[in-house]
Amino acid sequence: MANLREQVDMAEATVRAAGRTSLVSPSPSGTVEGWLASAHPSPDTVRREWSSAAKLVLIPLGRAFEAVRLPDRIVHGAVGSEDPAVASDRLAQCLGGGPVIHDPGFRRYYALVPVGTSQTWLTPLADCLGEGTYLGVPRADCTELDEWTQGSYWVVPMTRPGRLCAAADVLAFVMSGGSPTDEDES
Repeated sequence: MANLREQVDMAEATVRAAGRTSLVSPSPSGTVEGWLASAHPSPDTVRREWSSAAKLVLIPLGRAFEAVRLPDRIVHGAVGSEDPAVASDRLAQCLGGGPVIHDPGFRRYYALVPVGTSQTWLTPLADCLGEGTYLGVPRADCTELDEWTQGSYWVVPMTRPGRLCAAADVLAFVMSGGSPTDEDES
């Protein structure tokens, strides 16, 4: 347990040193969808794509937020259950209500974190995706699994524009759900 506490302390110190102490990305205003769309070079394109049947759009990371990709095995290990409702509740609790997307097709969760997290990410158990990567982001009202499409949805919805997960909370969550042997399974 001391190793986990040391890693979390180091992550918090690194995040603070990088000037990323806020859980809110710069300039949050308007609606959640408006804020998410502003992370894309063409917000109008985002709104059009969210209006399509897919209700999903690829948004570039590194501008307003980044994402930690959490394999199902890490999430299920950390919450002690494969039940989606339990996972949702525990993710919200452990990550301070920060937003998390679930992609059931690829069996992954994505915790949205502040820009710069990928530069200081400390564990190979989960990847932190930053600039140069795109993330499939569902419309803000997609908050339940659609059994027919199996499309991505918000397992923990974004509660206000720019509200993100703390990198240290995500790191502690990953460490509680993974083990060193998991590194070779990616």
